[in-house]
Amino acid sequence: MEALPTTADVVIVGGGSIGLSTAYALGLRGVSSVVLERGQIGVGASSGTACMVTPGHAERMASPTSLREGVRHLFDAEAPLKLRGRPSELAWIVRFTAASARGNAADSGTAHLRLMARRSLELHRAWNDALKTGLIEEGTLNVWTGPNADEDRAAIVADQRAAGMTLIELDAAAVAELEPSVRNVTVGALCTDDGHVDSLGFIQAVAAGARSVGAEIYENVELVRIDRSGVDLRIETTRGVMTCGQLVLAAGVWSRHFADDVGSAIPLTAAKGYHVDYAGANAAGKRPIYLSDEHVVGTPLAGRLRLAGTMEIGTDPDLIDVRRVNAIRRAGEHHFDGLVGTEPATIWKGLRPLSADSMPLIGPSPSDRRITIATGHGMLGITLGPVSGELAADCVTGAAAAPDPLLDPARFR
Repeated sequence: MEALPTTADVVIVGGGSIGLSTAYALGLRGVSSVVLERGQIGVGASSGTACMVTPGHAERMASPTSLREGVRHLFDAEAPLKLRGRPSELAWIVRFTAASARGNAADSGTAHLRLMARRSLELHRAWNDALKTGLIEEGTLNVWTGPNADEDRAAIVADQRAAGMTLIELDAAAVAELEPSVRNVTVGALCTDDGHVDSLGFIQAVAAGARSVGAEIYENVELVRIDRSGVDLRIETTRGVMTCGQLVLAAGVWSRHFADDVGSAIPLTAAKGYHVDYAGANAAGKRPIYLSDEHVVGTPLAGRLRLAGTMEIGTDPDLIDVRRVNAIRRAGEHHFDGLVGTEPATIWKGLRPLSADSMPLIGPSPSDRRITIATGHGMLGITLGPVSGELAADCVTGAAAAPDPLLDPARFR
């Protein structure tokens, strides 16, 4: 096993979308880094997403609507949002509930996330040109089937158009013409501002890009402790000790375990999500299909269709809830040709880092500006990866005059 270096200018803890994007963004500025990944590149939450690059679906989850949905489905095992009050998560749930009750904050948070997502899409395009990440820009097709389909679509279309996005409204026949493998749809709306990318391919391409601009990446290295007492930061790992001038904590939900070490509150929960992959291209179309009533996304990838959805908060992080997997499968079988009677090639669950107000944490530790925190992206890790890497690189290099108040970790003091 390759030995770790004993010193580095910048250490980045976490080799997912945010950590690798930060390494690449730093490298483009001539700053080398060492990335420490607790597992293997491409195995964590970043690789298991719905693969959307979506300003249209960049929304703050902590909102009055989410709070109502969580309460309404409290005892529904198959609901798209599941909240359970595990003792270890109660403090987070109290904070999340308080944040969700503030409607104005939810609106400003969503507006901010959409601006970030638009900038991130610009970077996704540039990185695809440079790194061949596999970005495809065919939009996202949102579809509705329920009795209030027209009204539900009208609300989403009005909201997204007010935010400057382009949507094309479609009837059932137009949806069938656009995506022949999709069925049982009443109305649809195509958001042309969105794209998608195979999240594993994106991670691998950005890792290669980071290496090409000076980053060193080490896998199977777990952070144990960060010592801030000296002139340099002392990083204790399961494979030895390093020192560095600056550190970026981008370890997803595991970042919360080092809150005391970095001198900052990091109120994250492990928000569990699932995907189900079906081999064969018979059901795959050109773009992600968002099944609005079921809150499930069907994304065409190379040789397979991915169905992704649900969010569990406060449940056993190691458990795969078969009832929720079956709910995703039923939604796919109802709306996509060729899935009935087909067994999935893979069933996956992963832990997304969701902050107590559902906004990312990107900025310096309030106790030590040598440490930049970059985590808490929830379901938007791929969408916001490039822009988050850019913002974290701004913190490391001193290009940021002041932390963004909506992202600043110090807001949780």
